[in-house]
Amino acid sequence: VLWLARELSTSPTWQQRMAVVVSHDRVFLDEVATDTLHVSGAARQLTQSRGNYSGWAKRRAQQQLTHEREMESKRRMIAELRAFKPLGSTPKQMKIFKSKEKMADKLEEEARELDEQAASLTEDAELPLSLKAGGEVSGFLVQVKGVSFGYPGSAAPLFSGVEMGIDARSRIVLLGENGNGKTTPVQAAAGQPRHTRSS
Repeated sequence: VLWLARELSTSPTWQQRMAVVVSHDRVFLDEVATDTLHVSGAARQLTQSRGNYSGWAKRRAQQQLTHEREMESKRRMIAELRAFKPLGSTPKQMKIFKSKEKMADKLEEEARELDEQAASLTEDAELPLSLKAGGEVSGFLVQVKGVSFGYPGSAAPLFSGVEMGIDARSRIVLLGENGNGKTTPVQAAAGQPRHTRSS
């Protein structure tokens, strides 16, 4: 991850290119991001913000706090207006009462609109996820020896003479430009598509 962060943030190759990064590694995001896109499931919105993850998180927390303060202020004002009881039923008192009711209705509508505008500040609900660890696996999970693969009609195989073993401790990254065949070895190891030759 450190190499990739350095490559994306300092290499001239990436200065004029766009990279979309999806990661849970906040340190990595802070290192490489120039813009942050937030997908809100609650609001069904995509919002864009300049800067890295930490800057976005700080601004979002401030926006949430400001929104909550505005909503609390409106709730207090509405409660005070609704608590007004006319002193008798004189025309003047009834006029004041109706005016306060109308103001409370207007504030409630403003609060609804404010909530709709700030829907992307609402945290998405946590989905329960429970992963059970399987038993310990020994030996190779996938092992290939002398595998070659080429598409029918191609002049040369995509790869040949591949030897590889994957065990339970393997952590593998496949790197390469688009269209260079990163998915093919995974598909071949799974039997889709069939490799053209193996020993």
